[in-house]
Amino acid sequence: MKFDQCRPLITGSSRGIGRAFVDAFLEAGVPKIYAGVRNEDAAAAAAAIDPRVHPLVVDTTRPEQVEQAAREASDVTVLVNNAGVLHYASFLNAPDLGQARHEMEVNYFGPLAMARAFAPALTRSKGTIVNILSIAALAYMPLVGTYNASKAAARSMTQGLRVDLAEAGVAVMAVYAGGYDTEMHLETTDKALLNPPSVLTEAVLEALISGGVDELFPDAAARGLAQRLGLIAAA
Repeated sequence: MKFDQCRPLITGSSRGIGRAFVDAFLEAGVPKIYAGVRNEDAAAAAAAIDPRVHPLVVDTTRPEQVEQAAREASDVTVLVNNAGVLHYASFLNAPDLGQARHEMEVNYFGPLAMARAFAPALTRSKGTIVNILSIAALAYMPLVGTYNASKAAARSMTQGLRVDLAEAGVAVMAVYAGGYDTEMHLETTDKALLNPPSVLTEAVLEALISGGVDELFPDAAARGLAQRLGLIAAA
């Protein structure tokens, strides 16, 4: 992939890993970035970053906003499904199923809706879908049990999309993130155990340049778990 011809769309780009993607693509020299944000205030902030940043108000759980984004960003070449939510609940300790449903809506149905909406544009550009998953998709973690389930569903969806879009020439990359220093983590989390978001974004951009990467384990925790599960060879 040549970044001077790349037009990425990043959901959840207002903060954390999403904002880091905006910065990384700008540094790589892309001519246009579509920054998916949740409201007009966030859109104004995104537009002020750089003239190449084009904000799109898109809540991925709202079909009409997803469809509008697909119309406005019809020249997209890379779709980064980054928007996510984490409620820190096990399967039994949540007061009801509302949080689990919310995680499934945002973490599974949202990326699926975006993939469906942008498949025609990505087919035209022979582009790439990058789904930001989590090592929680690979192994059960009791503190985030319902989040585990939503990311496992997203992993299965990612594998299926890869098969469904192969004939159209669209690549689909799964990114299994370990711990990153973003607002998603609890305040009590030891920051020394967390990676800066740039670790993930740099690994993704390198994978886009090289091409042919289906499963990416961008940090030490992700690679260690993948090795224990036999998903990648031990170093």
